[in-house]
Amino acid sequence: MVRVCTLYSGSSANCTFIENDGKAILIDAGAGVKKTGQALSSIGSSYDNIEAIFITHEHSDHIAGLKTILKYHERIPVIANEKTLISIRNSYPEINCKNFHAMPTGAKANNGVLQVTSFPTLHDSAECVGYIVETGNVRIGVMTDVGEETSQTSEIISECDTLVVESNHDVDKLWNGSYPYMLKKRIGGRFGHFSNEQCGCLMERAAKKSVKNIILAHLSKENNTPELAFDTVSAHLQSLGAIIGGDIDLYVAPRSEVSKIIIHE
Repeated sequence: MVRVCTLYSGSSANCTFIENDGKAILIDAGAGVKKTGQALSSIGSSYDNIEAIFITHEHSDHIAGLKTILKYHERIPVIANEKTLISIRNSYPEINCKNFHAMPTGAKANNGVLQVTSFPTLHDSAECVGYIVETGNVRIGVMTDVGEETSQTSEIISECDTLVVESNHDVDKLWNGSYPYMLKKRIGGRFGHFSNEQCGCLMERAAKKSVKNIILAHLSKENNTPELAFDTVSAHLQSLGAIIGGDIDLYVAPRSEVSKIIIHE
């Protein structure tokens, strides 16, 4: 049985859990060892089940938990491209990095149950990536930080059964909000974050192919609401005639709690 969920998701901390036959990985580790452990326990898992932690990029909401997690669970491999690993070491010079492993963007890692492939995304970091996880006949995509899709991104994501994808902000809330102009420009720019509308357009194309389950992730606390994200993306899906809860299941990841667990038998 394959299980997919976010343990927490948002501008403060991000972590996605993917498991098959008791073997699991985490994608990102934005919260510390205690919070992550509690989240794992709440879904009947633990650090003993974690085969590796894959990192998308070095921003603190994706790596801040590594320091304490690796202090108590140093056996767990941390996998990312070389530029990202260097940036993590620079951000946390005291971190236990003896089990860091470089995986070039586009390469694969395989433990016999889960095959993980990275792909490049446009985001203002050293070398940001998303991940495709294949296990059995299930294909899962995780893309939580991206300013603009590319033809490669669109093609890769569209071939997935389940997606964890960024729906960060509502454009009107962002530009009419209290953020400084330069921060608004960064978030809304090519190397920033996906808006609800951008996410909806990509999900509309993905729905024409194979996607059946979508978790909207990395919502901004200030510039979005779960209702806005859900309504915007569902409108795109419904424009195809898709029935939400029938043809496609659509969920919004909570900031500080485990999301809906997607199960593939």
